Amino acid sequence: MKRQIIKISWAKDSEGKVIHVNDAIKDNNYYCPCCDEKLILRAGTIKRKHFSHRNDSKCDPESVYHKLAKFLICYAIDENSKGLKKIEVVSKCHGCDKEHKKIITPCIFSNAKEEVPIDKYRCDVVAYLNNGNKVAIEVFHTHEIDEEKKKNLSIPWIELKSETVIEDPFLWICDDFKFKLSFCSDCIKHFKKIISVCDKYKIGRKLYTPLNIPNDEEYNYIADLITCYRCKAITPVFFHNNGTEYDAPHTLKFIKTPKVPKGYLTNTCAKCGTILGMKYVFGETSHINKLQDFEIFRDLELESLFYEKQQWFGNISSKQKELNLIRCKLMEN
Repeated sequence: MKRQIIKISWAKDSEGKVIHVNDAIKDNNYYCPCCDEKLILRAGTIKRKHFSHRNDSKCDPESVYHKLAKFLICYAIDENSKGLKKIEVVSKCHGCDKEHKKIITPCIFSNAKEEVPIDKYRCDVVAYLNNGNKVAIEVFHTHEIDEEKKKNLSIPWIELKSETVIEDPFLWICDDFKFKLSFCSDCIKHFKKIISVCDKYKIGRKLYTPLNIPNDEEYNYIADLITCYRCKAITPVFFHNNGTEYDAPHTLKFIKTPKVPKGYLTNTCAKCGTILGMKYVFGETSHINKLQDFEIFRDLELESLFYEKQQWFGNISSKQKELNLIRCKLMEN
């Protein structure tokens, strides 16, 4: 059976410097970062440039891409620690689930190590920040991170695909992650607009939070904005989060119907008083609609399962402090 020839786009030169194939010079010597075997530079005009191992190479084709990705992550962190490079991290916004890009500016990291034991697990790479914090980086080549490890790892973590790391070590596209809350600029603008509209209609800031994060113990209601179908005004609407329903914004009205003779609280337009049912609210809002799943989990008394899906690192106390800090910054203006 013919052995697979391993092709890679990164190598080390004779001095140990990391070189991309596009920067390689013909007749120079280059070596595999994983097995240290001498590589052959293939720089023809037809096929894409690459380094290849010799036909008799003992380098394992199944593991080389995983090892190379770990090596390149450490290389990127080292360049960042020296103040030479920024790293872009692409993940999901916790507010809207859309793609969200963050910049890790130079000198944020101090160093990185491969195969580091954390708790009872071994992490592919652990990045050390200058503030003393640590982040686990797992490389996904053929197998995703074990679900138990994802749930129980005691430090924030991200999962990167080996092929995207090899393509660009300074662009980390998170296949999965669990770290502190992070919101895109559109969500931040939306949160501030919620506060502004609530202020316009004299709704006390102590009665709600603009953040659509359901396990906020400080506030009974989560706010969002909607266009009233009758008067077309932008009006705040509220989703019951926790605690008593009756310490509520004045736009929530108590009504009784033949189907619900005991009555219930419902949203109304702050301008014209039109009743806005939750079906309409869920269908028309940009942020509260994300909480429909939470309502289903809550009805089944399975809120903990909902929280586990939120890709948010921390315990109850640290999460509440984080929410308070973000909310205070939003309320400052």
